[in-house]
Amino acid sequence: MSENADLEKRVIEALLRYREALARVEALEKEEATAHQALVEWRSRIEKSTSDPAASIATSVLLGTGHEAISRLHNIRLAMSEATAELKSAFTTLVAFDDTLGYLPIPATTDLNVKDASDSPEE
Repeated sequence: MSENADLEKRVIEALLRYREALARVEALEKEEATAHQALVEWRSRIEKSTSDPAASIATSVLLGTGHEAISRLHNIRLAMSEATAELKSAFTTLVAFDDTLGYLPIPATTDLNVKDASDSPEE
């Protein structure tokens, strides 16, 4: 019995790590979408500025802005790759615990958060 109690405690810790990793991935997905949208808008502005020969200074500034937007998107995608690897690792740990115990204990606080998450509209 004590062995199962210890395993259940470790499962709960693993669940928390999984939820933290999932939250990080979700936040990075939103950040990536925002950065991608900024890049799309930048592209539109740069196309307009290159059609106007008098806008060379503005084009130069826009090129710098574009470089920053691309760099930001690249950094977000690197962070998302790391966060996704952490999420996969946490999931693999949970699967191993599920195989060992035959179930995953869900703490009461997690039940509330899962219920709340299912009630919220998807974006």
